[in-house]
Amino acid sequence: MTFPVVDTAVWRERMAALESDAVTAAVIVQCDPRWLRPESLGMRNEIDHAVMKAQLRRGDGLAVDRVVLHSLPVESAAAVGAFEEWQLRMSAAALLLCADGRPAPRIHRLILAGDRSSAPIPDMVELLDNGDWTDHQRAGLALDIIHTVGATTPLTGYDMNLEGPFGDADPSIYM
Repeated sequence: MTFPVVDTAVWRERMAALESDAVTAAVIVQCDPRWLRPESLGMRNEIDHAVMKAQLRRGDGLAVDRVVLHSLPVESAAAVGAFEEWQLRMSAAALLLCADGRPAPRIHRLILAGDRSSAPIPDMVELLDNGDWTDHQRAGLALDIIHTVGATTPLTGYDMNLEGPFGDADPSIYM
């Protein structure tokens, strides 16, 4: 299967490299709405799994910044469902890591200004390997957006409904 958004070989290689002690930071941008298509789920899951595994293993030795969309420029029911599930999963993963005292990936939700329908930055995964970025220019673009006040908002555990089914407020818990 060919993946419509990115070169899967490059992404898989760089996701595997997160395990290396030589890699101290990563910036991952996934703002193309095509990430939400059903055929993209496998690759999206691979990336999520690789980030979580690396953070569990590496702890403070790895800083990960991820940039995803804050809201969708197009509103199909399937895309909205995939978007909400993905954001919930990233938020839950971050909460689990923090609960264990480990650093979590910093997830920055990109705010599209005005009538923009696409992100002003390409999807990418760039690594800080032995003090050098795999692509200085692309990493710089991502880091500039991350550090621009008002360009992003963090995805946090506060975005999760912890009182949903099986939450402490659910009466069935006490039956």
